[in-house]
Amino acid sequence: MPSRSSAPASDGARLRDAIVAAGRRLGARGLIAAGEGNLSVRLGDGQLLVTPAGRRKDELAGADLLVVPDRAERATSPGVGPRPSSDIAIHRAIYAALPDVGAIVHAHLPAAMALTLAGLVPDPAVLPETALFLPRLPFVPFAAAGSAELARAVARAMSEAPAPLPGAALLERHGAIAVGGGGSDPAAAIDQALDRLELVEVLCRAWRDALLLQGAATTPSGGAILRPPSTSPGAPARGRTRRQ
Repeated sequence: MPSRSSAPASDGARLRDAIVAAGRRLGARGLIAAGEGNLSVRLGDGQLLVTPAGRRKDELAGADLLVVPDRAERATSPGVGPRPSSDIAIHRAIYAALPDVGAIVHAHLPAAMALTLAGLVPDPAVLPETALFLPRLPFVPFAAAGSAELARAVARAMSEAPAPLPGAALLERHGAIAVGGGGSDPAAAIDQALDRLELVEVLCRAWRDALLLQGAATTPSGGAILRPPSTSPGAPARGRTRRQ
């Protein structure tokens, strides 16, 4: 059964507070609903601190978090009581493939799911911010949640060359997942993973909105509905006004 007590780490309480704050941030940004999403941090002693399954991640307390082994073969029977996220296999696979990763955040990002439902994958190079912080955004085809197949596919997408390695991946019909570097401060790794996940959703929203605006700006025959802004000196920029 997963332990609810902190592993022997000097900053265990601070890491619990950081994960709790991260869950609230995901909820405040509208990036999770119901029991969606999961977060974890590597404790550095062969254990992970993870969020429990079936709980709202924006309503957790530090005592709700679980300490589990970082490898499945070290785990014992779950028994009765709180269980780690059903996506724990993904977290373990990423940590095993990327020793420098210190934290992982996964959420069912609405715009990201909408794009993959439509068969679309955005290019992070189109926005300056994502081009800088998400130079690559690999796409992982759909596989059953919690499956070993999905875990292997995500870990492979996050760890395969070329450099630089991606800090996040888009999951078909399953949102996105992002990682934060280990370094000397695991709490900072959680923040980095969150920043990357938010940038994925910003990119997907911008991509979606651009497609919608492009579609709204043309007629079925290809003619423009909206007009470019006036280029007359001093004239206000405006679109075409619909006649009443």
